[in-house]
Amino acid sequence: MRSFLFLLAFLILTSIPLSVRAESNTSVEAAVLGTGVENLVPMGIAESFSASIGRVYCYSKITNGDGSTITHRWYYNDKEVAAVPLEIRSTSFRTYSYKTILPHYKGNWKVEIVAEEGNIMKTLEFTIE
Repeated sequence: MRSFLFLLAFLILTSIPLSVRAESNTSVEAAVLGTGVENLVPMGIAESFSASIGRVYCYSKITNGDGSTITHRWYYNDKEVAAVPLEIRSTSFRTYSYKTILPHYKGNWKVEIVAEEGNIMKTLEFTIE
């Protein structure tokens, strides 16, 4: 009986796809907002930007997410304006997305970094002045 239960548990655990098992450990090691990304290094890190900035970049370093997808959800005054899916291709992966900022987009912004299963891993807030 004991060997049957062990076999049953083994079969259940090995039948769960690796991406599902890995998701629970996926985390944001670092995340910042800036004026650009060069060679996967964020530039012009800030929490407030001029309306003439052109673009704001959200940089993320994700760990333990190999084979999964995260999403950068961009919000302007609490309304979602963009959702950018980003494939994670290694256990320690740097990626980014950006949002084009028009001069009249002044106000409060935020970016939610969301795991594949839907939980918000990190929220970054910023202001366009």
